[in-house]
Amino acid sequence: MKTSINTYSFGRVRNAAGDPLTMPEMADHARAFGFDAIEFVGLCIPEGMDTDLPGFAEYMKKYCANIGLGISAYTVGADFLAPGNVDRLKKEVEIAAALGAPLMRHDITFAAPEGKTYFDLIPQFAKDITEITEYARTLGVKTCTENHGYFSQDSDRVTALCKAVNNDNFGLLVDFGNFMCADQISTEAVKEAAPYAIHVHAKDFKYVSKEESPEPPAGYFNTRAGNHIMGCALGDGVVDVRKCVGIMKAQNYDGYITVEYEGPFGDPVEEIKKGLRFLKSCF
Repeated sequence: MKTSINTYSFGRVRNAAGDPLTMPEMADHARAFGFDAIEFVGLCIPEGMDTDLPGFAEYMKKYCANIGLGISAYTVGADFLAPGNVDRLKKEVEIAAALGAPLMRHDITFAAPEGKTYFDLIPQFAKDITEITEYARTLGVKTCTENHGYFSQDSDRVTALCKAVNNDNFGLLVDFGNFMCADQISTEAVKEAAPYAIHVHAKDFKYVSKEESPEPPAGYFNTRAGNHIMGCALGDGVVDVRKCVGIMKAQNYDGYITVEYEGPFGDPVEEIKKGLRFLKSCF
């Protein structure tokens, strides 16, 4: 297994001038911290750089290669119930290819129309996903979706979607922590989802039940059932990251595991480094 970090994790990190990091600076930090690769959550062209998005993708591909840093994935938002979603995601696939990312992760949707369930919508999702992933295949990119966004989050939902798509160019991005947003026990959910995994996020949360506190404490947000979780460094929360890694190893997963850090407090640089050390100890 190899380590990666996504650019979202650098949200609270600042450079020497006190400004948010540019994406080249994020890549420099990832390399300096000891990660094998970086996962780009969208692309943001630095101020003053005269290029378009495909050009910047090619720039970052070369930049990462020059500093000896791999690119694990390209992550974008999506809503398969929105008009024009398929065509827009095909354009994002082209960005992923220019970036040299081996796979692109996209969302599904965040709520069902009135009177519909997630499972009612799977045939429509599967049709559109197939069109996108077959286009991605022509560009050498795999596609995947993540247990993410409260609605397309439960292990039974995302695995049912994968079974319906039934395409070797499409799979799951299994996020260890995100199952908690749907009030699932991470290890049980990961065990169900692992056979469909083509990419992995390692994330940890602290947890306070709604019985302990009706309202979320500072820094926490609500799960679907109204419990409260807060991002933290790997190993500091209630997600059994070590066991989840073991489940992936037992499934013969040998790809990247991306650290996703979203803690609201503390020094984010030290928290990210701490999480990387913990993840490596799990290997």
